[in-house]
Amino acid sequence: MNVIIIGAGLGGLCLAQSLKRAGVGVSVFERDEAPEARRQGYRLHLDADGVAGLRAALPEDRFALFEATSMVPLRYTTILGTDFAIRRRFVTDEYSRTTHHLDAGIATHLNVDRATLREILLLGLEDVVRFGKALTHYESGEDGVTACFNDGSRVRGDLLVGADGAASAVRRQRHPQAPWMDSGARSIYGRLDLDVARRLLPPSALADVFTGAADERKLLLGVGPVIYPMRPELAAAALTPGCTLSPRQDYVGCIIAGRKEHFGDDATLRTLDSVGLQRLAARLLSGWPAPASDVVLAAQPESFFYIEMRSSIPTTFDRPTNVTLLGDAVHTMTPSLGRGANVALRDAASLGQTILTALRSGQPMADALAGYEAEMQRYGFDVVRHSADMGARLLGQDPLPDA
Repeated sequence: MNVIIIGAGLGGLCLAQSLKRAGVGVSVFERDEAPEARRQGYRLHLDADGVAGLRAALPEDRFALFEATSMVPLRYTTILGTDFAIRRRFVTDEYSRTTHHLDAGIATHLNVDRATLREILLLGLEDVVRFGKALTHYESGEDGVTACFNDGSRVRGDLLVGADGAASAVRRQRHPQAPWMDSGARSIYGRLDLDVARRLLPPSALADVFTGAADERKLLLGVGPVIYPMRPELAAAALTPGCTLSPRQDYVGCIIAGRKEHFGDDATLRTLDSVGLQRLAARLLSGWPAPASDVVLAAQPESFFYIEMRSSIPTTFDRPTNVTLLGDAVHTMTPSLGRGANVALRDAASLGQTILTALRSGQPMADALAGYEAEMQRYGFDVVRHSADMGARLLGQDPLPDA
């Protein structure tokens, strides 16, 4: 069995780790030129789905490295006023619609740095991941599938997995009728040094999973801390001799989000550099009382980037082939619940187990993939709906159309 994975994001790398660990041939192709060629975000919130997916995929020492570099926050999502007074404090499982984890006794919440987690997932995959390889199309037949890349190269395999994000080239060919929508919301991301955050933010914002302050426009300033129990470079030296992780400092990630009308023209926003985006975000919050109005200007000037929020619209796949999808490639969602990475990691764990079970039992792969895709769509699109509902209440996001 040879599996081709398109996309070296968290979901694709988690699947690759699982397959390689089980002795299945796997190759990963990523269109970016290098792991940090494009800004994709800072702090991630991982719940039981994400943690279980990583536990199933990673060797024991790499999972220990993940745990050693993950912050264990207080299990709250807190909503503030612009004066930073607490309006409501949710148990995060209630906020994020993961009370089934509480019922099952597996509820867990971690704040992790996306770049550090991706580095951990890349460890041991140096021989199977190739960067700077953009898929143009694939050719599928009964005897296998061929991935075709923009440099003219072609790679043959038995199964191709699209883990290539919201702009998935695999999805466009595998399921071209899959509907997507502009959510009507926009966001600017940045990052604060921890000492600056301690000076400006209330103590709960440095301890909870996530804290958000909003005004009558449904304009949100959200913050989430990453305080390493062990610095990544020190944890790697202690737990995985021979492997290294990049040095990183504690920080608080921030997001300024709301209706696109507040942000201006998308074409203009795409041309702004980090400092220009910082100034725009600061203007949006300029009417807020201090210290809330000071947060953006106190952040790292080079840390800002802009996101146009998109959402998939729940749909149904046609019959399974030797091409399938996971994560944002099939069910993109806005970050209102903080569950996108968790869904991708759950998909990766489920798909990896599906492939291995089919190989060991002799079950036809198409039949096995049918079960995976049915469950992946049921669960993933359920989270898409919940994310859209919360985004509508929190940010004024456009609702999903009726099914």
